[in-house]
Amino acid sequence: MFKKIGITLIVLLVLVIAAGVGAVMYVKPTEKLDLKFNEVPLMERALTMIKNLRTSFVLSEADIDNIGKAAIRLKPEYQPGVLITGARFNLEGERLVAHLNLKLKDRLPVGIVIYYKLEWNNPNLVAKVDEAKLRGITLSKGYFDDIVIPLGSELPELLHIKGIVIDKGNVVVSIRKPTLRELRVLIEQKVKRQAG
Repeated sequence: MFKKIGITLIVLLVLVIAAGVGAVMYVKPTEKLDLKFNEVPLMERALTMIKNLRTSFVLSEADIDNIGKAAIRLKPEYQPGVLITGARFNLEGERLVAHLNLKLKDRLPVGIVIYYKLEWNNPNLVAKVDEAKLRGITLSKGYFDDIVIPLGSELPELLHIKGIVIDKGNVVVSIRKPTLRELRVLIEQKVKRQAG
């Protein structure tokens, strides 16, 4: 009888260990991601836009990826015990998709995908959580925070963003039309930068 109980306990222990290993393997990230990014020259794009008398400029999907990674690098600890170790951002229709590799409690690697709706809330681009998934399993949105990207502060002082629109895999940033005085000040700033 004790032999049967011992065998049953060993089988249960093996099943629990196998389930634990299976769970760890299931939540493990499916792609290697990092937080390396290239600076997006927003100031130069804004000045070129003004020079060409346009009122909008385009952020490509690569630009959005770089801006998102830069924002995460400023604060990689998402919550206490949750560190973002890698990210990839892309656009799907009207939504921003964040593929994130996390490390929980400095031990457990987890890969999740969070879908955001983009909104302009002057002076920030705000990505509001729309949906979150762990390998196809829907997670509660309440576990995740919105992302605030200070896009307006990256532009020259006199430029003000009017709004954003997602169009064909790009984010089109519309600028309030500057006054002649504002244009003159911006051109003077660019000339000083080129001279100095």
